[in-house]
Amino acid sequence: MVILFAILMFGFLITIHEFGHYLFARIFKVGVKEFSVGMGPKILSHRSKKTSILYSLRLLPFGGYVSMVGEDEDSDDENALSKKSAWKRLIIMAAGGVFNIIVGVILCGVFVGMTTNSLGSTTIYQFTENATSQYYLEPGDKITEVNGHNVGIVSELSFRIMWEAENPTTAVVVTESGEKKTLENVGLVDVTVIRDGKEMLICDVPFSMATEQGIGMGQMDFQVYRERAGFGSVIRHTFCLARNDVNQIWASLGGLFSGRVNFSHMSGPVGITEQMSEAAGLGFEYLIYFAALIAINLGVFNLLPIPALDGGRIFFLLIEAIRGKPIKPEIEGKIHTVALIMLLALSVFVLFKDIFALFV
Repeated sequence: MVILFAILMFGFLITIHEFGHYLFARIFKVGVKEFSVGMGPKILSHRSKKTSILYSLRLLPFGGYVSMVGEDEDSDDENALSKKSAWKRLIIMAAGGVFNIIVGVILCGVFVGMTTNSLGSTTIYQFTENATSQYYLEPGDKITEVNGHNVGIVSELSFRIMWEAENPTTAVVVTESGEKKTLENVGLVDVTVIRDGKEMLICDVPFSMATEQGIGMGQMDFQVYRERAGFGSVIRHTFCLARNDVNQIWASLGGLFSGRVNFSHMSGPVGITEQMSEAAGLGFEYLIYFAALIAINLGVFNLLPIPALDGGRIFFLLIEAIRGKPIKPEIEGKIHTVALIMLLALSVFVLFKDIFALFV
């Protein structure tokens, strides 16, 4: 059932992505040759008598495309993509990723609506046993920032403590009795709180560290108050949850460059399906949230300025807008081809890594 759900989820997200391209291509009167869901051999196809567009369903669900006139070739057709202004082409290229992000936000809203009995605030209720942050924080503190990053719900708070408490160290604190106590293996973060109606910055708050998959992470050591469910709180939690998903993606990408995260932490369809199985064990609502996370991930990643992706094409369009003329199609085409080969090689590496992990 999880595998079936994964196939349906990927197929749905790809269809939404390609529909974004297709919709704005039609709005800007770009000629569309084919709208395909999936890759490989055709299973079903239908050609519209009115528009001559071929609609195809193909065997492999992990892919899809919209083929437009003048997209990768010279064309004298007035409806060719290459004949449209740069800003129209940019919107068409961006629409796929934006549609994925919009779907992700909607799914976040569905998840929040299904879990309104557990909406977590950022106000401290009580500390866990042996909590290290209790030497600086107090019950009733409403945390608004962690290391300068805004936090609006408990998911954001938990992630920021986990990610910002990066380097384990030793800290000396003073207990209520006035004794000095040494804390080992803690990460220090700056926390902004509202206490007794006043905002204050508390520096170097210690949180115990744990290691997961070779990455040091801070541990949130307190419970928070729940929020009463209402229309306003559901909407706020929805957008904060989606924002947190985007922040996690950016943090992971930054971690690739800093060395905190490496390619062994990446997952492809096999690894994602395995993680989805774990989410399914928590309940159907967590499958919905997992789909939201994948949708936002696909949208953000596809809009990165990487050749062969939509973001790469947008990058070249921005260069065209600045230069006043496009880069030679053959040069851009070669760059996209090389990048595509590299992405495919990375995909194969991740696929085999995930399969190998199933048997270890």
